[in-house]
Amino acid sequence: MHRYFRSGGRARSRDGQVLVIVAGGMFVLIAMVGLIIDGGHALGQQRRAQNAADGIAMAGTAVIQDYLSNTGTPPDAGDVGCAVETAADAHGIDLEKAEFTNFDGTPIGLVPACGSSASIPAGSQGVKGSSTEDFETFLMRAVGFGTMTTKAIATAVVGTPSGVCPASAGCGVLPVTFPRTVDTCDGTNSAIVGEGEWQILDEDTVLDTSNLAIVPLCKKAPGATGWLDFGCGNLADHITNPCNQYINIPAWLDTSPGNPNCCENQLNAYAGSSPGVAETADQVLYVPIHDNTCGTKPADSDPVCPGGNWTGTGDDVHYHIPYWVGFKLDGAFTQGNDAECNQLPGAPFSGGNGATGCLKGWFVSKVIAPGPISTVVINPGDPVALAIALID
Repeated sequence: MHRYFRSGGRARSRDGQVLVIVAGGMFVLIAMVGLIIDGGHALGQQRRAQNAADGIAMAGTAVIQDYLSNTGTPPDAGDVGCAVETAADAHGIDLEKAEFTNFDGTPIGLVPACGSSASIPAGSQGVKGSSTEDFETFLMRAVGFGTMTTKAIATAVVGTPSGVCPASAGCGVLPVTFPRTVDTCDGTNSAIVGEGEWQILDEDTVLDTSNLAIVPLCKKAPGATGWLDFGCGNLADHITNPCNQYINIPAWLDTSPGNPNCCENQLNAYAGSSPGVAETADQVLYVPIHDNTCGTKPADSDPVCPGGNWTGTGDDVHYHIPYWVGFKLDGAFTQGNDAECNQLPGAPFSGGNGATGCLKGWFVSKVIAPGPISTVVINPGDPVALAIALID
C-alpha cells in the first residue's frame, strides 16, 4: 500500500507539471500570434495616423501659403486652426497639437482653435501637426493589452520650388524669359527697362482686352526679353517639344543662339484664333522671369554677377531666374517689325520700331512646381514662387 500511494503521488505530480507547461506554452503561443495579428493592425493604424498628420500639416501650411502670397484678405491664425481641425476630422483622428514653424520647421507657437482672431506669428512658414489614436487589440487583450495608442508627427513648410516639372508631366515650358519689370524697346531694338512689375492676375479675374499684356521681344541685352537654351535642340525644337528635364529654381539660364524669327508658327500653335479673347485654345505656358543678367555664368545659388550686374550682350547674356509664371498665350508676333505689337488689343505698346516682335497674353499665376523646394526665409508679399513640401 505504501508503495502504491508513493507511485500514485508521482503520477499526479507529473500531470501537474504537464498542465503548467501546456498553459505556459499556450500563453506564449497566444502572445506570438497576437503580436503578429495585432502588430500588423498596429502598423496599419500607424500609417493611418501618419497620413492624418501629413494632411494636418499640409492643410495648415496651405493657409500659411495664402498668408505669404499677400493677395486679397490675409488669413489669420484662426483660419489655420480651422484648416488643421478640418483635416483631422476628415481623417477621423484626434488632433493632439498643431504648431506654427519657421522656414526650417522649428516650432514658434501653438496654432489656436478655429475661430480665433489672433494674427499669424511673424516668421511663420509652416505647420507641425501631431495626431493620436487609441485602438482595440484582437488577441493581445488575452495577455493584458486591451488597447494600444499610435502617434504620428509631420511638418510642412512653404518654400520656393527648386525645379520645374518636365514635359512628360504635362508642362509646356516656353524658352523665353521676361524681365520682372514692364519694358519697351527703343528705336535700336534695345530694351528700356520699366519700373512697375507685370501684373499677375488672380484666378477669378476675367481675362479680356483690359488686362492683356504686350511683352516686347527686344534684342538680347541687359534687362531685355531673352530666348533661352535648355539643351534640347534648336529654338523651334524647344517650342514644339519642350525639354523633358528639371530646371533649377533659382538658376542662371543661357541664351539660345537661334533666330526667334523662325518660330512664329510654332508659338501660335499654343494660341487660339481670336485676338484679345481668352479661349480654351490659349494654353498656359511656364515662362521664367529674370531679375538680373550677367556676361559670365555665376552659380545658380548666387544672384549677383561678379563682373557687374545687368551686363552681357548678344549670346553672352545669362539670365538670373528667381521664379516662373504662367502665361496664357493669346498670340505671337516674331517676324520682326510687327505692327501688331504697337496696336490694340493689349498694352503697353512695344515702342521703338517694333523691335523683333512681341508676345500677347495674360500673366495668370506664379508657377507652383512639383518636386523639392528650397527652404529659405520668405516674407509676406515677396515676389517669388511658392510651393509646399513635407520636411519631417
